[in-house]
This record gives sequence, C-alpha cells and structure tokens, in this order.
Amino acid sequence: MTKEAFKQLAEAYFSGKIAREDEQRLMDFVDQSEANEQCFRAWEKEWSQQDHFDILTERAWRQLALRLFGEPARQYASRPWWHYAAAAVAVLVLMVGTSVGTWLLSTGGPEQFYALTAPLGSKTQLRLPDGSQVWLNAGSTLRYSTKFNSKHRNVELEGEGYFEVAQCDGKEFTVRTPGYDIVVKGTRFNVSAYKDDKYITTTLMQGSVLIDRDEDHLLMKPGEMVRLDVNSGVLTKSQFDYDAHAWTLNMAEYDDITLSQFAKVLSRQYAVQVHISSERLRDMRFSISLRNKETIDDVLHALQRFTDINVCRSGKDIYISE
Repeated sequence: MTKEAFKQLAEAYFSGKIAREDEQRLMDFVDQSEANEQCFRAWEKEWSQQDHFDILTERAWRQLALRLFGEPARQYASRPWWHYAAAAVAVLVLMVGTSVGTWLLSTGGPEQFYALTAPLGSKTQLRLPDGSQVWLNAGSTLRYSTKFNSKHRNVELEGEGYFEVAQCDGKEFTVRTPGYDIVVKGTRFNVSAYKDDKYITTTLMQGSVLIDRDEDHLLMKPGEMVRLDVNSGVLTKSQFDYDAHAWTLNMAEYDDITLSQFAKVLSRQYAVQVHISSERLRDMRFSISLRNKETIDDVLHALQRFTDINVCRSGKDIYISE
C-alpha cells in the first residue's frame, strides 16, 4: 500500500470508522519504523486541527431526536429535549436548606435544582433553557437552578463536561467547580473536575473565559489550558495541542498519563474496578489514543501489547501486575 493509502486508513481510524482488518493493517504499518510512527502522529495532529465536530454532532442530534420523539430535531424548538433527557436519567431536585424535595417546573417559590448525571460507563447530552448545550462524560453531574436563565446562568459541575454556551443578551454564564469558577458569555470549552482527580482542568477552544478563584483571575484565549493543583492550590496556564473534547465522539487521547490515572479513566468509561499490584506500575507513564469505540477488552489488549504488564479480568474487576 502507498503512504497516501495508509493516511486514508489513519483518517478513518481517527474518525472511528475503520474496519478491524484495516485497523490491524494500519497498526502494523506504524510498528514497522519510527518514521512511520512519526507520519501517523503528524496525520493525527493534522486531523485533530480540522473541524469534524459540528457535522457529527448534528447527525447524532438528529438521530437522538428521532429515537426519543419519533420526529426530526428541527421540530423541538417548542419542546426542548432536555426535559425528556432529564426524565430518562436519574434526576434529583433539591430544595435549598432541605435534603430532598419534589419535582416542580414552576420557578416561583423556594429555589430548586435539577441534577443530571451520566452514570459510570455512559455519557449524556442536554440543552439548557438558554440554548446552551452540554455534554457530560461518564461519572459526571451537572446541577442548575429552576431560576436559571431568568435571574442568572449558573451551573455546577462535578466530573467532566464540554460546553457550547449560547450568547444571551450579554448575560454571563458561570460554571462552578470545587476549585474555581469559569465565567463566559458565549464560547466552547471543556472542564474536567472529578472529585478524585489531582487536577481541575479547563481547555478553551473558542471565545474567551475568565477563571475566577479567590484572588486569582486568569483570562483565557483559545488554545490555552488552565490547571489547578487541588493539593497545592497552584493555578497554571499553558498551551494545548490536542482535541480536548474528542471524548464526546467516543474518542480520546492521553499523552504521558500514568497507569494509575488511566485506571480512573477506565473505571469511569467502562464501569469497572482496576486493581494495580505495585507502586511502580501505578507510576508507569505512557501515551495512548482511543479512536475506534474500543471495548474494555480492546484497551486491555493494547496495554499488554505496548507495555510490560500482565492483565487478568474477572467480570467487572481488572487486575494488573508485573
């Protein structure tokens, strides 16, 4: 095969549309030499800088609308689908100052909150009353008030979410995390704020956002990433060159990740428990890309192929040893 033919296979791989036999052919090509691996990385970077997201999202949006309502997506301007999405997952309405309240659609009376959760092993998407769209990664929760869009545009996030914020008469949109607030008006950004992670990270794709934390106020530009070290309280800002919201398309790229960190990813994405036998293995670092809707067994096979580990699986429990 020519190099151009392998590039076409690589593009199919990045978009999650490659056949298994073609994927193996591509991986064999990458393994042949360092030059081939460099070509593969260059093709991946070129592909990630192109805008694939909107077309694929719109297609998925239409399919979801058809499945939920039996009607095209264009018809639910008068019936926002977040009402139905909320009914399809576990939604808890909390009253301020009490424990558990009841579901009320009225914005009058005591302030109440909707909570939308993406369980472990799944993802979900919703449209907020102001037209903003949110994608929630596995094990994440978004909470917002019944007064959202009438008095404010504040949401609370635990876990990971990708936001496409609608502009709304100059009103600020605020995402509150355990570490800091992200203040925007209309933009695209990704936030990862899992309670058991060492860092809270915001990556900005479009527009501008303000990171607000006590005395720290950082203005972000597209292509920048802000990371808070939860233990030390230190905020850092840097550039990023990866597709931070690829997980919304069931794809992800992890560069220089430890096995311990990757175990958390696997636990969330596949609803499994990962047990690592030694500290040396927990600190082992590697890079891995998930581009083709891999099953947990596919991922474990890849780990064994490219790292010096042994993997044993028993149902939802995965044991990794030397």
